[in-house]
Amino acid sequence: MDWATTVTTVGGVAAALVGVLAGSLLTSRAERMHWSRDKQIEACAAIVAESTRIQLALRRAWHDGDPVDWVPWNVALGTIWLVGSPAVVAAAATMDEAFWDHSDQFIQQTATSEAAWGLARDRMEAARLHFINAARTHVDPRHVRLTQVPVSRPPLTHPTVPSADQQPDERPAQDTSDA
Repeated sequence: MDWATTVTTVGGVAAALVGVLAGSLLTSRAERMHWSRDKQIEACAAIVAESTRIQLALRRAWHDGDPVDWVPWNVALGTIWLVGSPAVVAAAATMDEAFWDHSDQFIQQTATSEAAWGLARDRMEAARLHFINAARTHVDPRHVRLTQVPVSRPPLTHPTVPSADQQPDERPAQDTSDA
């Protein structure tokens, strides 16, 4: 075997090895990125699911005295802290603050009205929507921001107190005076 053939063969083997190594590194990096993105999406989905569960649990605590299990919510928060972007983590923290700000009045059953629940519910749902938009933007910056909360619910019933000149069915009261 001559010198030129040996150099050509060794050069070909070296080029093939460099190609395999480069491909392996690129594939490994892409797999890590996909794994990380999948974990972020799973963590965001857990935050949305658990925030909805906590909101409903607070309502049951207020009406029925049921205990609120915070463990799954805290696990979801811990997971988002591990894999989430700073903007997504901040949005999750805002949601957690809304729960903390309103939870005592419902757990201790000291909330005085549906209006108190409505204010708390609206803040919790606004924080959830903010989180969803932060997560969507992080996953794909081309996503359009949402403006509606992900839960369809009936509006709160606001019992109307009839005025002195109005009956409960909103008809004017009959004048019974002898004027």
